Amino acid sequence: SRLRPEYRSCILLRHVEGRSYEEIATTLDLPLGTVKTYIHRARHELRRALEHLKAEG
Repeated sequence: SRLRPEYRSCILLRHVEGRSYEEIATTLDLPLGTVKTYIHRARHELRRALEHLKAEG
């Protein structure tokens, strides 16, 4: 995956493990706002990657 490690960690905790933003912030020792930003940016990057694959398809 090309996602930055910090983005990947947040996305996995949120969407695979079902953790709340607050739980992720505590687990990774990050401010809540940073967690929200990382997840937003990760989703954006994943969306762009999927659109790119779809265009190639």
